[in-house]
Amino acid sequence: MPDLMTIAFMIALSSVTAAGMVAFVGRTHRHEGAPQTAATLVCYGMTYLSISLMASAGHVRWFLAAYGFFACGQSCWIWALHRFHQLRPPYALLVVLPIVSVLGLSLDSISASLRVQLISSLFLGYEVWALYLLTLRRAEAMNRGTMVLIVGTLMFAAALLLRLHTPVVSLTLRDTAASTPPLLLSFVILSIAMHFKSTGFLMMCHERKQVLLDRMANVDVLTELPNRRALMHSLEHVWQQCQRCHTPLSVLMVDVDHFKRVNDACGHPEGDKVLAQISRVLQSHVRPSDIVGRYGGEEFVIACPHTASAEAQVLAERLCAQVRSAVSAHHDTSAWPITISVGLHVCLPGDGQTLEDIVLQADQALYHAKADGRNRVHLLTPSPGTRFGT
Repeated sequence: MPDLMTIAFMIALSSVTAAGMVAFVGRTHRHEGAPQTAATLVCYGMTYLSISLMASAGHVRWFLAAYGFFACGQSCWIWALHRFHQLRPPYALLVVLPIVSVLGLSLDSISASLRVQLISSLFLGYEVWALYLLTLRRAEAMNRGTMVLIVGTLMFAAALLLRLHTPVVSLTLRDTAASTPPLLLSFVILSIAMHFKSTGFLMMCHERKQVLLDRMANVDVLTELPNRRALMHSLEHVWQQCQRCHTPLSVLMVDVDHFKRVNDACGHPEGDKVLAQISRVLQSHVRPSDIVGRYGGEEFVIACPHTASAEAQVLAERLCAQVRSAVSAHHDTSAWPITISVGLHVCLPGDGQTLEDIVLQADQALYHAKADGRNRVHLLTPSPGTRFGT
């Protein structure tokens, strides 16, 4: 059977190497807990280094150091997860854990078995805390990195449960040079769990960064609506869906009336507020299946799949009325009323329209709405057999 001290030394080297990898690869995630995760691995590495030195003189000193470093690693891990979620960690509790661990193991008034169970229970409580933080995703979806981290945390908890249920696997109750299957199993589980934690954390940071990059590429910052690129992609998807289902697609092109005058009279910041207000009105009055996006400037597009002209016109009229009553620009003590014009085009399956045709017809309908006096809806009904975009 392998020598326990040699295995502990190899695990220590592996942990410190993993810490260096996390520090290097995660250097762009220093505000998300990467330094604390690297510190966690360093503490675990020092734990096993202390264990590997327990066969030498000063057995008690190295024994207490091992548990102290392990407790510091647990605290750093909780700290890292708090940083990832942008939460303020309870520093007092994180400092208390190492102190209580060392003091608890120093007590001679209770049996060694009970000491192991108490400290293992404390460590297990921190793993439960970590699981809670890992599931505290808020608006973020559960990704692969989180799943890997949860697996590592569960493995860590399993090793602690093993020590809690069978204290004899702990070094506190046996010869430091002994190598028994339960003790080695505990070591192996903890070592694998450490690498799951470090790998999962880096994956989690990378996936969050990817989500942010995707959002920057597809979401308009001002209105938080899909930008033109994402809008056209979604519009093409719903049009294909309507063609397969042989149902109409209604497209509304929305434009803010006299928006240049708003910017000139009230200033661009106030104009930005108007666009943000209108985007919220549009979002709040459409169905979950409808698509709302910023087409560009002060223009918005709403796509309503499986929607005929009568229903779409009711929606467009309601949007005009709601913007008219709820949105205004402010300059000094005066308020500038805001209205919108809406061009409505209904696409029918089999009429040979492309995505460019659809947008062009909605834009032409908007032109007619503005030419008719603005603050109104115009429904463009093309003649049968017309080929658009030619």
